[in-house]
Amino acid sequence: MNKFLTLVLLLTTAIPASVYAQEIPIDLSATKRMEQDLFFLSSDALKGRKPGTPEADVARDYIAGKMLEYGIEPMGENGYFQKFPVPEYAEVNYASTKLWIGKTHLEGHEDFYPVSISATVGLAEAKTLYVGYGITTEDGTYNDFEGLDVNGKIAVMNVSSPDGIHPHSAYAAYHSLNERVTNLVEKGAVGVLLINPEGTASDTREFFKSINGFAVPIFFVRNEKWAAKLMKRSLKTVMAVNMSERFSDGYNVIGYIHNNKRKTVVLGAHYDHLGMGGENSLYKGPAAIHNGADDNGSGTTLLLEAMRYYAKRQDTNYNYLVQFYSAEELGLIGSKYWTNHPTFPLRGIEYMINSDMVGRLRDNRLQLSGTGTAVEWNEILDTRVHGLDIKKDPAGVGPSDQTSFYYKDIPVLHLFTGTHNDYHKPTDDADKINYKGMAKLASLVYTITARSANYEGLSFQRTTSSEQKTTPNFSVTLGVIPDYLFGGPGLRIDGATEGRPGANAGLQAGDIILKIGDITIDDIYAYMTALGAFKKGDTTSLSYSRDGEVIESEITF
Repeated sequence: MNKFLTLVLLLTTAIPASVYAQEIPIDLSATKRMEQDLFFLSSDALKGRKPGTPEADVARDYIAGKMLEYGIEPMGENGYFQKFPVPEYAEVNYASTKLWIGKTHLEGHEDFYPVSISATVGLAEAKTLYVGYGITTEDGTYNDFEGLDVNGKIAVMNVSSPDGIHPHSAYAAYHSLNERVTNLVEKGAVGVLLINPEGTASDTREFFKSINGFAVPIFFVRNEKWAAKLMKRSLKTVMAVNMSERFSDGYNVIGYIHNNKRKTVVLGAHYDHLGMGGENSLYKGPAAIHNGADDNGSGTTLLLEAMRYYAKRQDTNYNYLVQFYSAEELGLIGSKYWTNHPTFPLRGIEYMINSDMVGRLRDNRLQLSGTGTAVEWNEILDTRVHGLDIKKDPAGVGPSDQTSFYYKDIPVLHLFTGTHNDYHKPTDDADKINYKGMAKLASLVYTITARSANYEGLSFQRTTSSEQKTTPNFSVTLGVIPDYLFGGPGLRIDGATEGRPGANAGLQAGDIILKIGDITIDDIYAYMTALGAFKKGDTTSLSYSRDGEVIESEITF
């Protein structure tokens, strides 16, 4: 009887994954399939898979065709598809967007323009009131509102701060324009005119894709003469705004592998890229096709292969919800839309694995983010898989689609093989991809799902690493590609752009930046902090190592 009870306990109790050192074999036949898929998805014919274009729809249909071929159940809102709006641009109707100060009519665009936090339609007619920087410190040592009553007024606010906008400002905690404008509206301002008379901050952006507006008109006044007048005296002013957003259609492609299991794992990747370039491109030449083979044709292709593997029922530990997102490059729009409009219950998801830029495996080095989002991840990953040198990043928040799931309290992992000189450029092509490396990463995914199944369930936990480190504002750059997989000390670079400050100072691929000025560079955050201490035209010292030799140089931003 005791032996029987012991057997029952062994069969019904969660077994630590370390007991199971499964390593799913690498399927080298996958390399040819992935190469064929990726050469198609990143071909010139698809013109960079920009959301809202016919070429993006070709990629969408290609993925759906694979789902149908493998017998995968549709789990979108219309078959495999989930349609969502993608912001293209905000359009200002200057025929009805007006600004009168006193009896003077100011010219739209030339003298003023509405900003992204303005109401889309609205009218304000009142006297102006200059409120300085609109800042009141918590300790009361500084108060722009002393003796002022904003209620019923059009507030005129300086977008800078008493000591400028920079990372070391004593007022950095009060720089947020949104928070300052919120305060003005709560105090009863019926409109807001933003000015930048000192030039110690950046002008508020004139062109933007989407509007996240308050209930009142908000304009930036670029006419310096009128900005100076608004600071000196109260003037009767009329503001009228009329602007709208233009959208295209994006599509998530979603399928379900139903294995009659209690738990479901989400496997995700984004299939969109930059089209002909645009504001997110790092290419300085004329418009050109950005094929995005690594970003993120590689993740899409790896997921197509994984989808094939799981559809053949080679792994029946879970059900699998396979998701291909669009508009990731515009701000995780597709995955955010799905997690806010799920086509499958979020409570039924055990965890999510995301693949984004997995095509350049070098020296077996891989970054795996999200390792702190479940108590069990470290134990699951303790035993190495196919000799991979995994750099663990515990953070659940990062610049890809796993973030959308982390914010829904779902454990996540994110595979990433690092940046390179072709990132967000037309040269990110399929012939530069390490297909054997991708086959190895596919095996890693299979191994993770096999090992995690030995647990009763994964225990979600919030992380306190990367996303809680503040990212400083900086106006200068070295023009280098950081190696995010390098463990330090220092910041190793994968490349330096010709003609930019780093290359001019002698930096080359493989160099390790040790110090900028007096700031020691321990990691990427120290690097960004260092950049925040300088402005264009500044010259300082630069220390870096190359092949073990420390080199001292001078750099001009």
